[in-house]
Amino acid sequence: MRAKNGKKAASVLVAVTMLSTVLAACSDNNGNKEGGASNSPSTTASETSKPAGEKSKVSVWYLWGGAEGEALEQIIKDFNASQDKYVVEGLSVPDEQKIKVAIAGGKGPDLTDSFDFVVPQYAQQGIALPLDDLIARDGYDVSDFVPAALSSGNFDGKQYALPLNVNFSVMYYNKKLLSDAGFAEPPKTSAELYDVIVKTTKVNDNGTIDVLGSPSYPSEAYLFNALAYGFGSTYVNEDASALTFNNEGTVAAMNMIRDYNTKFGVDNIRQIQASGKWLDPTDPFLTGKQAIRFDGPWLSATIKSKQIDIDYGIAALPYLEGKPETAGSGLTGSSIFYIAKTSKNVDGAWEFMKYLYSAEPLAKFLSLMGNVPATKSAMASPAMKDMVDSDLVIPLTESPNLKSIPHFAKRSDFDKALGEELELMYNLKKTPEETMTKLESVLSATLK
Repeated sequence: MRAKNGKKAASVLVAVTMLSTVLAACSDNNGNKEGGASNSPSTTASETSKPAGEKSKVSVWYLWGGAEGEALEQIIKDFNASQDKYVVEGLSVPDEQKIKVAIAGGKGPDLTDSFDFVVPQYAQQGIALPLDDLIARDGYDVSDFVPAALSSGNFDGKQYALPLNVNFSVMYYNKKLLSDAGFAEPPKTSAELYDVIVKTTKVNDNGTIDVLGSPSYPSEAYLFNALAYGFGSTYVNEDASALTFNNEGTVAAMNMIRDYNTKFGVDNIRQIQASGKWLDPTDPFLTGKQAIRFDGPWLSATIKSKQIDIDYGIAALPYLEGKPETAGSGLTGSSIFYIAKTSKNVDGAWEFMKYLYSAEPLAKFLSLMGNVPATKSAMASPAMKDMVDSDLVIPLTESPNLKSIPHFAKRSDFDKALGEELELMYNLKKTPEETMTKLESVLSATLK
């Protein structure tokens, strides 16, 4: 089972950090298979051929399981009861590659979900259908979406997907651990952050770590982009035509991770990273063994659902020392829904999609999972009050300094190169300076 609550949304962030495994690509022949559904938003064949009075079937496959899958099924049930033209049939398929192959072969769903980082790949391979004609035909108001989230579904000037949520890291902190180390409030700047994570780290007599001060759990791969973008970095310019990676924010993130790993030892950090399961009662933050944690608001939902007794606070990520104008910076990503290029019922898929993204259904669905909706109207819905810590998290989405990484054709190559080089630095095999020199060369090549 693959839960698409905090775990799924957080895995989006891991993907956005560009250090997760990119899905295996289908061949061009599969990805661009001809003979599928028309790209036109006109009435589909399944509608014109169905018997009079019979509802037109819409198949929706989703990655969620458990309570999250049940929540989506309730939205499907509500939609089916709200009109008499379509009947949506949902199916949990927690296998991204299986869904992709089925779509490429013309045997997949009409509508499905994924992560925003797949948009360039799915656009180029003919997996996802452009939504622009449908949006224009119905006058669908995309201005309700948070701009940075909406852009996550766009590639090469076309909108291939719509974002469900605004995924970004906030700073969780253990109030007792900070107080015991002499800190009355959480860090606001990069310099304050490093001071806190060093002084809250507790080391055993044998040199191993008892309490991890740093946000480097579950991994530095999870941490790096949160730090870099929190410090005001960007990796490419707005149209992804030029690399902007070598900047103060990125350098500061590299140095902070390198300095902490050098001071406390890579093996010791790896040991505590392996000591518990993420978003589980054995998770170091949930056992009181981590002082500072960068994570999404699903962590709050986990604490409540698992009845964890911990006194924690939430704040924005620290900004780069001396750069207060960058306060509220961060990297956003989104879970997405897209219509399959080989959909047999484009109109029906689009109608359900519009229903799902309307304020009340979207708020009802995402509040359960501790996710912030990607639309302003859903954020303002009374249902969002059911989301744990919504009063602390939702205001942080209003920062103009939140950014997403623009999509570009060779994004997967960019991801792979970045992950490989940073891994060497995390493990003290290369200096930040050596890493930056190599990355400027290999990352620039992916933009050409």
